[in-house]
Amino acid sequence: MRCVYCKSEIHDNRSMEICDRCGVNVWGAKMFSAIRQATDEARDNNDLCRTNMNPEEVPNVGKS
Repeated sequence: MRCVYCKSEIHDNRSMEICDRCGVNVWGAKMFSAIRQATDEARDNNDLCRTNMNPEEVPNVGKS
């Protein structure tokens, strides 16, 4: 996986395609850590929906 900002390789199993350097530069260390934790927990709970998916692939969750 590559960082969406700088295109550097990301070698761990994270839910976001943003490297630590760019994440800290964009949001700051404390906020980026909280964002990573929340998105990783959402992924682990199967609650994370990727918005870059094809509209036909997005699950129909909570829609009437």
